Amino acid sequence: GTLALRVRRATDHDIEFLDKFNKSKKFEIKNAAGDLLPTLETGGSALKKLMKVNKKTEMGETKYLVRPGPDPKRKVETEWLTKEQIDEEALKPSHSWLDIGSGNLGKVFVEIIKCDGLPNLDTGSSFGNLTDAFVSVVYEDCFARTHTVDDCLSPRFMPWSRRAFILHMMHTSSQLFVGVFDSDPHTANDDLIGRVSVDLTNLTPNMTYTMKYNLYASAKCNPREEKYGSVTIRLRLELENQRTLLLSNIQYPDSVYVNSNNKKDYKVMHKTVHGSVDMKKYGLANINQYVEELYDYLTIYYYLEDSFVSLILWRGKSTIHFPVPSLTPLSIKWLPFSVPLHSLIAFLCLSRMVENPDLIPTIFFGSIGWILMATMELRTSGPDPWAKCKSFKHFFWSLIGGDGVIKPHDIAPNENIERIREREEAWKKRVKDAERLAEEYAKEQEEYWKEMEERGDIDEDLSVVKNKFTLNPATAWLYPIQQWLGIIVNALRITKNIVIWEESYLSFWFAAVSFFLCAVSLFLPWSLIVKWTMRITVYVFFGPGMKLLDIYYIQVDEAEESEQEERQKSERQEYLADQILQAQIMREDNTKLRDFKQYMFGEYITKVNIMKKDRFIDKPLPESSAVVYKPEVKSLGSIAMQEAGCHSVRVDGQHLVGEMIPRMYESPGTDAPIGKPTKKVDDNVPNYNDSYSVAVAKVGTIIVGAAILSVYFVPNLLSAFRGLVSKDIYVNV
Repeated sequence: GTLALRVRRATDHDIEFLDKFNKSKKFEIKNAAGDLLPTLETGGSALKKLMKVNKKTEMGETKYLVRPGPDPKRKVETEWLTKEQIDEEALKPSHSWLDIGSGNLGKVFVEIIKCDGLPNLDTGSSFGNLTDAFVSVVYEDCFARTHTVDDCLSPRFMPWSRRAFILHMMHTSSQLFVGVFDSDPHTANDDLIGRVSVDLTNLTPNMTYTMKYNLYASAKCNPREEKYGSVTIRLRLELENQRTLLLSNIQYPDSVYVNSNNKKDYKVMHKTVHGSVDMKKYGLANINQYVEELYDYLTIYYYLEDSFVSLILWRGKSTIHFPVPSLTPLSIKWLPFSVPLHSLIAFLCLSRMVENPDLIPTIFFGSIGWILMATMELRTSGPDPWAKCKSFKHFFWSLIGGDGVIKPHDIAPNENIERIREREEAWKKRVKDAERLAEEYAKEQEEYWKEMEERGDIDEDLSVVKNKFTLNPATAWLYPIQQWLGIIVNALRITKNIVIWEESYLSFWFAAVSFFLCAVSLFLPWSLIVKWTMRITVYVFFGPGMKLLDIYYIQVDEAEESEQEERQKSERQEYLADQILQAQIMREDNTKLRDFKQYMFGEYITKVNIMKKDRFIDKPLPESSAVVYKPEVKSLGSIAMQEAGCHSVRVDGQHLVGEMIPRMYESPGTDAPIGKPTKKVDDNVPNYNDSYSVAVAKVGTIIVGAAILSVYFVPNLLSAFRGLVSKDIYVNV
């Protein structure tokens, strides 16, 4: 037998870790869900809460008790405030921040501002016992929660409470999961009120977003008609170099998990990420949800029908800017013109293809990028500012120059609300009309089949056409069907998000690769390739040479055949042993990583989705707004205190790196956690400190551009030059 060993020299981290492990079986780390920031006085016991007065009238004004507690620096002034004063205080900048996470692509500054219209999940509402709300936040490998606001259906989270978090980004597709819960300290579960998935992919950095979302029990299944109140958050992104973010999407993201040592916190994390419905659990209701979602994808027919009619009738209009000279003053103006660009492109490409069939592969690859560009244009040209996505142009210039072309701009509350409603109503009417026509057609078909039955022209077995699709719960293959449906639905969700530019970084790469293949295939002699491929296939596999193959290779004696079988069997066994070994190593690595995470962070583990796999997309409500971020001017003393980490707590995330004894990935702390940019960026000074992948991208771009110029433009210029020279010589002669 053999013994395989993995050996390396122990590092200081290994020695320190083993010393701690031998002394204590519990790994002590900071708990982001606990009171790392200053603790505020809360409601206390249930009897004390019932006896507490939360509202009073003073000098003709109704004032409310500020919860979870007053400002420690202004206890008297902030203990009782009016509704207007509470709303005003809630919008002020947060005093303390919790810096948490493991990513290095950027930072997400998020503040939980308020909730409105929450349902009461506590008994005894007539005695003032209402929902005790808190908000949980899950982002990649970190989890945090706010203070609890007792007995309030519209809680406001004060800037001196625990409500502000700095989250570190590992992947651009990661969503921010926000859940609102009713705190039940005397039970094993905190009740989920509602949750929301905040998409950060298409948000612009250096913008302060104040976004309001409706709360739903789940984003993976129906019903979505019933709302459970709303939550308002304030959010800002600080991203690294745009090219770095774009290149990070070339690799598929690793799975991310969050652990907790507290089962109650684990349930909060799980419901925040996945909602109250477990779609992996076997049940007929879950199967019906998957089938219903597959039927919903049939609505794409309406988009295809409208797009096809608009294409062939030259209805679609695209805005193109053309230079027009101006005499007063002497300059060039770029005037917009509306042209049916997509119809024109389709006509030119198809007319060339019918004349030259060699262009079929080129048109095929180009059409993929064209479809992605069309869906991007549909989103960027729409009236809804919260439905827009980052454009192909932005990503292209990010890849070339490092920075995109999107500039921060304000978004007013209810911006273009009338146009948005008109567009939504028109689409709803379009779908209803199509469904009505489908129902009328179905009735006509049913009457037709009834007439055929009366005539006796059809077989009785065709009666199954009239029956609806039903599922028999007694069959043993239902659960595998549910699992396969889940895989299919998740694949369709990811594909849909790429096509409609929800995953805009991946959409750009698919479009860019399609256009690259289109350009490459343009210079390939496809007719020659097909002809010689068919020739080689015929002459090699159907020619008389196959007889020699039969004599010297296929027709072998029994001894050679037995030896050949033994050799093939030995090769298969070696290959199988290698595959078993690799699978065993992978299982052992995963088991060891899971054990390390459970030892270091807690035994309860939740998987956090990186790619967007929810059925429904949570979109900010129209009353949401955004303003360009303007850092507050501070004194040198204030800046020094911020850089020293004043009013902040740093907690490393749960991302482990390394082999044998992994260690926590240490992200750099935030120098200015109260809103000042973490680094000074001078737009006039270029950054030459590129990584290897960035340098490869730059050099590759230059090589591809030079190749296209050499192959396409240079011959045309030479032929034009020869024509001019020959013309001049002819005239002189």
